[in-house]
Amino acid sequence: MMRRLSALLLCSLSASAFAGNATTLASERASQRSTATPEKEIGFALGVGPNYLGGNKTTGFLALYAEANFANGIFISTTDGIGYRFLEHPSGFSMAASLGPSRSRREKDGEDDGHNRLRGMGNVNVKPQANLFLNYDTGPYHASVSLHQTLNARRGTEVDVLGEYDLHADRNNLVRASAGFSYANRSLMQTFFGVNETQAANTGYAVYTPSAGIAGTGVGVSWRHAFSREWVGTVGAGVTNLRGSAADSPITEKRTNAAIGMSIGYRF
Repeated sequence: MMRRLSALLLCSLSASAFAGNATTLASERASQRSTATPEKEIGFALGVGPNYLGGNKTTGFLALYAEANFANGIFISTTDGIGYRFLEHPSGFSMAASLGPSRSRREKDGEDDGHNRLRGMGNVNVKPQANLFLNYDTGPYHASVSLHQTLNARRGTEVDVLGEYDLHADRNNLVRASAGFSYANRSLMQTFFGVNETQAANTGYAVYTPSAGIAGTGVGVSWRHAFSREWVGTVGAGVTNLRGSAADSPITEKRTNAAIGMSIGYRF
């Protein structure tokens, strides 16, 4: 159920098994921004992390990102798609919804020096996905719950819970620590960690039917620095631990994956 590494780290650094929301590498996601401070940011991110979540091999990436929110509530996000922020309460609560791409995985992501744990598993292609975001911000504390629903026959459902704390914040710097977990329904677990009868015949694995539950937990830390009003950079690191059926899957080589990365963005 993971995005490709570039998309995973664009959004963040693997805080949870699927969403990877622990450490923001690019700008703060547009779905989390207040309409009182509309902003657009484009840039690129680079880093090192696993080929796929649960994989043994690490690889580097370079990818573009874009995040923009507008005063009328509309936002556009490389990660979350196109959405609308429809609730913003003075207490710190806000809600937003969007339509964007689902997670994906390529069979060739499992390649590792002649060995491929994903050979015969097939690709998991991008599908349209509906997203609902609930955010709460008060002082240095931040919390979010996001619901993701794949809009095709896969019927994959994911719930990501994330807590963040600002370790240091001034005019030009923000250092933030994060922790989170992801819940996946049975369909989503089957898509990314299960082995059906056809896949078993292609790979030699036994049929594996995972159950719904907590798929992973993670922690991360990031430092975001404003070089000027327009230019900003972020560095971060995160660790993900697969749990339950995801950790026990025959395609899981490593239950713990780490990633590091950085981004440079232009705000306007």
